[in-house]
Amino acid sequence: MLDLVARGLLPVWLWRSAPPRRPRDIRSAQDGILARLVEDLALLPVGVRLGLDLLKPGSDLPASFRAAVPVTQYADYAALVARLRAGEADVLFPGRPVALAQTSGTTRGAAAGERYVPQSVALLNHHRAGGSAALARLLAASGTGLLAGRALMLGGSTSLELLDGLPVGDLSGICAARLPAWIAGRYEPGLDIMAERDWQRRLAAMATRCATRDVRLLAGIPSWLLVLLRAVAAVAGTTTARDAWPRLGGVVHGGTAIEPFLPALAEHLDQSTRMIEVYSASEAFIAIGSRAWSLGEGTAPDLELLTAHGVYLEFLPEGGEDDTAVGAEAIEAGGLYRVLVTTPGGLVRYQVGDLVLGQGPGRVRFAGRIATRLSVFGEHVEGHALAGALAEASGAAGAVVEHYHVAPLLPYPGEPRGRHEWWIEFRTPPNDLARFVGIIDRHLCAAVLDYAAHRQGDAQLLPPLVRAVPAGTFHAFLAARGRLGDQHKVPQAWPDHSIADALAGCARGLTPVPA
Repeated sequence: MLDLVARGLLPVWLWRSAPPRRPRDIRSAQDGILARLVEDLALLPVGVRLGLDLLKPGSDLPASFRAAVPVTQYADYAALVARLRAGEADVLFPGRPVALAQTSGTTRGAAAGERYVPQSVALLNHHRAGGSAALARLLAASGTGLLAGRALMLGGSTSLELLDGLPVGDLSGICAARLPAWIAGRYEPGLDIMAERDWQRRLAAMATRCATRDVRLLAGIPSWLLVLLRAVAAVAGTTTARDAWPRLGGVVHGGTAIEPFLPALAEHLDQSTRMIEVYSASEAFIAIGSRAWSLGEGTAPDLELLTAHGVYLEFLPEGGEDDTAVGAEAIEAGGLYRVLVTTPGGLVRYQVGDLVLGQGPGRVRFAGRIATRLSVFGEHVEGHALAGALAEASGAAGAVVEHYHVAPLLPYPGEPRGRHEWWIEFRTPPNDLARFVGIIDRHLCAAVLDYAAHRQGDAQLLPPLVRAVPAGTFHAFLAARGRLGDQHKVPQAWPDHSIADALAGCARGLTPVPA
């Protein structure tokens, strides 16, 4: 019945959730959102602190907003969040928070501590609208038959702790308890299993419950989806998860670049499986795939920004001053930008810590985290370039990658040149390691001008070095930090050798894997 209803409503659903695409329409939608947010926040403590109360509404509001309001980071809100936790209302947004979304911190320094992003009702509605837009786009490509089966959403535990009387947990766990009724009845693995906090026990329960169910839709981070798919195949006694779930037709993915994991996913998913990427964070739901794509295509399409979904988006050119940020309508193809959000959760010109590569008005590709870019030697290599290099090398050399991390190897006495050190956990090692390394190197030289300049003649940078680590190394790293499973991941690059050193420690005692 739901399939029939969805089939009739899907055109309306698509129309209502689709973001505008013409630059003038993007600008109009974003200007209206900014005006509403400034009006809602201006007289609150956050608005007074950041000068929103001094802005005058009008056609020049975006320009005056950028000129007068500074770019902010989490530390700028610490005192205001403390007031919310003490029970005060109307601080960051009208009313009190529904919950605090706890960010994992896996892409920040160990000493940075946890961050809590207060979730207002309006912000949670925004997150739900973003997920709904992605699902509508996927259903339009795959067919509404996906809704006739079960939808398995891999995320954080739904068992929320209390902090100063407020529920605290991963955003995915917070949102799972607020699913619309029409999808909640098909949600797997169910709130009881997702309330289990121990990842290994939760994984076992998920696989046991769902291996014999008619799962047609999956959602999660690619690396953890692989873990689940293998666990399901093991429980079902089948070679692949595809054998256990023959009608699995749609996957919602995000959190990391998917391309390096495609060979491993292809072991369990049909090449015709429809995929849709989502770009979301605890602070805001930023973008969805510009279209659904098939696994067999080999690469995800551009992301389309959600410019009509209640959040104001800005893009600050890398290295630019605060007032040089542009709106979504003015994104230039090839430009590298930091992402700023102003949200109904009270964050204003907040730098989420991501870099995106412009693809034109309203369209971007995720380029990586600011904290994880590699530029110790001035090579300016972003995460998307590393992922692309690894995907090309894996395809050419027959490798299947489970996890990877890239660190700078600094000069030492007797060797004045540095290099990139790739720590890789292979499921299937490359058939020719030298060729594998050479393809990574050539891809980066072609994709990143500064890397190519430093590699020329081996004058400043030596070729990459691959260190193959035993199976389980990366999970051991996460487990040692209490972050195994859920939405957590090892940073795929880091500007120093600290994570690489920790991986080396975790690898000791495990069975070596030849490369």
